[in-house]
Amino acid sequence: MGKRSTLSKGISTVGSFTRGNLERMGAMIDSANAKTGKPRQFKAVNLGDEDYQQDLFREQTLKATQQLLGTRFAVYGKYAKKVVPNSFFESTVDGAFSQIAKLADNWSQIDLPNQHRFANIASLDDEQRYALATDIANQNRALATLGGITGLAGLPGLLADTLWLLLVSLRTIYQLGALYNKPLTGKQGVKMAYELLANADLSKMQEKQALLAGIGIGKSLLDSAQSSGLHNELKNLGLQNKKVNFYAEQVDSIASQVGIDLDKINLTWIRRFLPATAVIVGMRYNSQLIDEVIGVAQATFAPEAKLANRAITDDSSSEVKVSQATGGNEQKEDKTATKSSK
Repeated sequence: MGKRSTLSKGISTVGSFTRGNLERMGAMIDSANAKTGKPRQFKAVNLGDEDYQQDLFREQTLKATQQLLGTRFAVYGKYAKKVVPNSFFESTVDGAFSQIAKLADNWSQIDLPNQHRFANIASLDDEQRYALATDIANQNRALATLGGITGLAGLPGLLADTLWLLLVSLRTIYQLGALYNKPLTGKQGVKMAYELLANADLSKMQEKQALLAGIGIGKSLLDSAQSSGLHNELKNLGLQNKKVNFYAEQVDSIASQVGIDLDKINLTWIRRFLPATAVIVGMRYNSQLIDEVIGVAQATFAPEAKLANRAITDDSSSEVKVSQATGGNEQKEDKTATKSSK
């Protein structure tokens, strides 16, 4: 018992130290973003709408997988469609993303109770609740930004970075929902979490993916050029992809005109520089993307913003009761106002 108590205290101490450092790092990132970016006004999401667009995480995860597997992905997809119905493929993808949401939910539940301020959440006033929400947001801002380190892994890191950012974004939504007494639970909670993501402006994710994919392809090209020569690699790249053939020929032509032998260029410093560039790009974009998620989540859950019409729960009967109670109160207020006017 004594050993368990000591171990538990040790883990709690490490956890508190880590959370404190993440909060400080997140606050610094937030301050830097505020200086370089323009102020944004985020809109609350009316959770529970049946009609909403698909979130970009799904699209970009599939694109990152395609970049990683290359032509094999297209071949697998071609044969899979002949054997497996499209509806089965969609349900499999839905199931995978649902599991990621459940993992984020479990992660948020493990972390929140360990914060002593969260223990008395019911007694917190709006200012105290907002302060805690700010700390939680900074933790997740730091975690999302640190995900950019996966850029060191090249193309495999592109997929890992996308999944990590998705996990941290969902964790943010679950934590802020619980903090403002609007917990997302069960299958309906998963649906609403993705609905909130779909309403966040994640358009920069496509820009980030394109840049990281280009850097990853460039590093693969230079790695191969170390043994076969840059001239041959550019030629092979042009043969494999007609879209880049023109640019490969132009590079080769310019090098010939100025008397540069492409095969004698020392590529070592360039190969070292590209991974560092990928990390900087990934961290910068991740900090901007998580800010969008945090802004929309706070606008949706915080009391000063417009809250969702529906109770965030799996129990549909309680949702009806909530709407009926709200409607009844509105009718009473209308009658009182009519009497007073008379």
